Order: sequence, then structure tokens, then C-alpha cells
Amino acid sequence: MKIEQASVRRRTERSAWRAENGAMEATPTTSSRIRKHDARLHADFSACSLEELPALCAEFAAFCATTRMHGAVLKGGDEDMPRCLAVRDLLKILMLVSPPDFRLALVPGTPSSGAIYRKTEAELRVAGMNARFFENEALAAQWFSS
Repeated sequence: MKIEQASVRRRTERSAWRAENGAMEATPTTSSRIRKHDARLHADFSACSLEELPALCAEFAAFCATTRMHGAVLKGGDEDMPRCLAVRDLLKILMLVSPPDFRLALVPGTPSSGAIYRKTEAELRVAGMNARFFENEALAAQWFSS
């Protein structure tokens, strides 16, 4: 009983602190595939196995939800259908947890995945997210600088 009360008290204290101070500051991620750059994240899904993709997606969404990120670059690989569905689930979560000014750059890892990313861009924009498709990371970086 005392352990439960202590746990509830800690969660309540953390919630109160977050309400007063906003989201937590960024911390390093456990995955080498997710990097923080300025006020945005860079997630590289290329060469990511289907087995590790759900954990990577969950980490990415959690990081966006608990930090002051204003944008992200998602770089994909040669997506097959299960991988596409996992990334789409991530993007649905991201729409729920990201701030209104959040920008998402979609960069395909291969030309064959470009069509998937273009379709995803259109769907996200219809849903109200500021998402853009870019042929490469340099163009995405320019967009974030503008």
C-alpha cells in the first residue's frame, strides 16, 4: 500500500512540475538511429529490421511527446507493407502528441519508397500536420532553416 502511495505521489509531483514548466528538456535517446539536432529530431529507419521498428517508433513518439521538439526528419529505407504500417502508426501517434507548430520532413531512403512518402505527405497535410516530402536531407534542412 505504501509503495502504491509513493508511486502515485511521484507521478502527481511530476505532472505538477510539467504543468508549471512545460515539457522536459531533451535528453539523449537510447537508439543510435534517433538524434537530436537543434530543436528537431532525425530518425533514420533505413536498414532497420521489422523486429526493431516498433520499439524505434515508440521511442521516437515518446521523445517527441516529452521534449520541446519543433520538427523531425524521418528518413526511411526500402519499405515493405509491414514497415509502412508501423511507420504510419508512428505518424498517427505523432499527430496526437506534437505541438501545433511541429514540422515533419519525410525523406525516402530509396527512390522506390518515394511514392509511399509522397502519399503519406498528402494524408498528413489533410489531417492538419505540417509535413513535407523531400528528395534528400539537404533540402529538408533548408526547409527547417526557412
